[in-house]
Amino acid sequence: MSPEKQEMVIRESFGRLNVWIIGDIMVDEYVTGKVSRISPEAPIPVLNYGAVERIAGGASNVAHNVAKLGSRVTMLGVLGDDASGRWLKGHLESRQINTDGLIVEADRVTTVKRRFATKSQQLLRVDLENTEPITESTRKMLLSLIVKSADNIDAVILSDYQKGVLSSPDFVRQIISVCKEHQIVVTIDSKSSRIEAFRNATFVKPNNLELEAAVGIKIIDDESLNAAGDSYLKQSGANALIVTRGAKGISVFEKGRPRKDYPSKAVQVYDVTGAGDTVISTATLGFASGMTLEEAVILGNAAAGVVISKVGTVPVTAEELIRKVYD
Repeated sequence: MSPEKQEMVIRESFGRLNVWIIGDIMVDEYVTGKVSRISPEAPIPVLNYGAVERIAGGASNVAHNVAKLGSRVTMLGVLGDDASGRWLKGHLESRQINTDGLIVEADRVTTVKRRFATKSQQLLRVDLENTEPITESTRKMLLSLIVKSADNIDAVILSDYQKGVLSSPDFVRQIISVCKEHQIVVTIDSKSSRIEAFRNATFVKPNNLELEAAVGIKIIDDESLNAAGDSYLKQSGANALIVTRGAKGISVFEKGRPRKDYPSKAVQVYDVTGAGDTVISTATLGFASGMTLEEAVILGNAAAGVVISKVGTVPVTAEELIRKVYD
């Protein structure tokens, strides 16, 4: 597809899409300051507090990516009844993301990854989370929301960070079944090894390590990559498998076809945080807009090239992606 046609898809088709994201939302928090001495109490640095910054992470970063690319977004997930949850809900709403699908579970905490850092160097990360599966009543509520709006949904992205929302394979199967019935594109980015639940998904996007863990094959060369990808595709029953491989780009597996590789363009890499979220977001929008899988993957690869040249969890905008496709 020519750059001109890609631009047309981004400018026109993306804006017509109604995309729902369901998964584990979280707050990425950065506490920064200066270190000038070692504590007399223990051999650790003393961080003199400077500032705190909060960013929507996990599945909410996927939602942020999709919104920045121009599509309408509804976020489904679970929050705790706490300050972090209220901040995250308000933050998403300020980005014009529909939060009607965010459910508060009274006995749950909102997931927060709190990083302490100085001069871009992390000193410590503290995770506040509850990784237990969400309640059955919450699952029913989320599924009901999807069923009620299914006729108006173009794509559903499942973003599983193993924090409880998508822990139930049956729940994942139910979501995919609704999407298949209503011809909704359904894509998955999951850290789960219970990949048999992904049958009939449009495509699944693990990274190299997630692929290895899911099928128990160490990837050391092309032969082992093929074995791992073929095994994942067979076990999962997904229609296609997109493997993000860092500096090596993206590899795609489809039933009955040889592996296809899409190398990354050489760019200055500052931070790979959130690149996987960008790939799943952009490729899903591309495919839901009528692109072939190959065209959608190429566009997702280009989007990843933009975000890794930034510092932190920062989504790609439609204008940045358009500039990238003309590179």
